[in-house]
Amino acid sequence: MLVDLGLSRHLREKREGARIAVRARVCLSHSTFGVIHGYTRDISDSGVYVELVEIPRLPVGAHVKLQMLDSALPEIVFNMKVERTDEEGVAMSFVDFEHDGQRHAMATLKNTWNKPHPKKSP
Repeated sequence: MLVDLGLSRHLREKREGARIAVRARVCLSHSTFGVIHGYTRDISDSGVYVELVEIPRLPVGAHVKLQMLDSALPEIVFNMKVERTDEEGVAMSFVDFEHDGQRHAMATLKNTWNKPHPKKSP
């Protein structure tokens, strides 16, 4: 028998931000498994869940690289931390990202995209 303790969703939810359902192609890489491809199931400000056909054996806390192949800048490489794995895929949190040979804090990416960009003349 299940008992509803009346806890609000907010108290039950441990994630920092709202998840958005997004199905996009990604590429994961790590020295133990090489390169594998999958699809995002959802993305939040703090992380992403990736559905995979073959789930790599990675401990919680392992770091992997992720590229979002369908994004406006697929050359950005996100450094991710494994939070959990299950029979469908892996949940990871964003650590930082690499672009043009330099490593940047996640806040840098968010600030860059939130700034108004100058309009290009025809």
